[in-house]
Amino acid sequence: MTPQAFSYGTLGSNNMVYLAPYGLNESINYMLKIDPNTYQTTRIYLDVDTSFEKYTTGILHKNKLYFLPYNESKILIVDCNTDEVLYINLGLTHRGKYNTAHVYNDKIIALPYGTDDEYDYCLILDTITQTFILKNIVCPINDRKKWHTTQLLENKIYGVPRGENFKKPYFSYMIEFDCDSYDYALTDWSELWSDIDNQPHISNKKFTTLAKNNNKLYAPPYSENNNFDLLAKFDKTWTFEHTHLTKTSRKYYGHTVANNGKIYFPPAGHEENWSEMLVIDSNTDIWYTIDLKIGKESKKYFSGVEYNSKIYYIPRGGCVCEPEESWKKFGDLAEVLVIDTETDNHYTIDISHYFIDNTTIEKYNQCLLVNDKIFAFPYGESDNFHTMLVFDTVTEQIVKTMNLNEV
Repeated sequence: MTPQAFSYGTLGSNNMVYLAPYGLNESINYMLKIDPNTYQTTRIYLDVDTSFEKYTTGILHKNKLYFLPYNESKILIVDCNTDEVLYINLGLTHRGKYNTAHVYNDKIIALPYGTDDEYDYCLILDTITQTFILKNIVCPINDRKKWHTTQLLENKIYGVPRGENFKKPYFSYMIEFDCDSYDYALTDWSELWSDIDNQPHISNKKFTTLAKNNNKLYAPPYSENNNFDLLAKFDKTWTFEHTHLTKTSRKYYGHTVANNGKIYFPPAGHEENWSEMLVIDSNTDIWYTIDLKIGKESKKYFSGVEYNSKIYYIPRGGCVCEPEESWKKFGDLAEVLVIDTETDNHYTIDISHYFIDNTTIEKYNQCLLVNDKIFAFPYGESDNFHTMLVFDTVTEQIVKTMNLNEV
């Protein structure tokens, strides 16, 4: 089966886990439903087009899951009470259409993303009438992967520039989208980093993750250029701070907000021996880093969840943009990272024996907490890597593995 067949899970209102099909190089015509207590798994067959990389995570609203199309042409809706499936056809075949969705006043709103295509339509889906509006977002300089993570504050959605183009001028627009009027404002931030853009090294991909807590926003640096070190902060207005973190590129991809107000940004980064976790206390706006001293693979950790004042990060590791002959030259990242959110103490749990027969790179991109267990969904690049892990946070060990290729 294709790599990344079922890489993104969503928890339904019935406490069941739903995995819509993704699929790196194959069109899959069913989704999986997993009972997190019995692990019983069923297929729900779908009417799909021929696209690959169909859907990522869904969003829950009033007992229904809404999966916005990534490469698919239709919105997929699943009723958690009956498993009845509905579709809304957008009539568009662009790639990577939507990456983040928000619920606002019975509407689901998502800003455009776009991978191989420049995609410019904000989706406003009315969940009552099941009708939609496509609002054209016009940027003076267009790009793919415009806004990777967006956040809703009150009635406005904010997105900070990510961008993909490898040639100047690079994408540099912050967006503020009004969910009531559907008006939007773009702010060009390029003057903040004109010195970086003028350096000979490629300087695209400015920000990827955007965290929210205490009605504040935080975006740490994520650029192809090591020297891009800007931390963007929003508290009614935007401010910027140089972090002087310049030892690697593509530093921070994801984040986890702890119950005590701290926000943890695990190290991604392109340098295998770089492992600086960024911590921001949203109560005080104080930030600092913790050197995890992990020297295995790049792109170390993307996804984690908190339980009982501990955050558990599932190993990701590696990047296919690196030459295959250099994969795992510093070792195979196969440790769960555990952070105590009260003390910031950390340790790792070796789970490497679950990957003895796998040579994959990029293990897990996304996970879910269900009761006290973490479900991690396979994202590996190898055809034979379809291992879903279930990690018990009480015993701190793997209690179940499932080969999703055999379901």
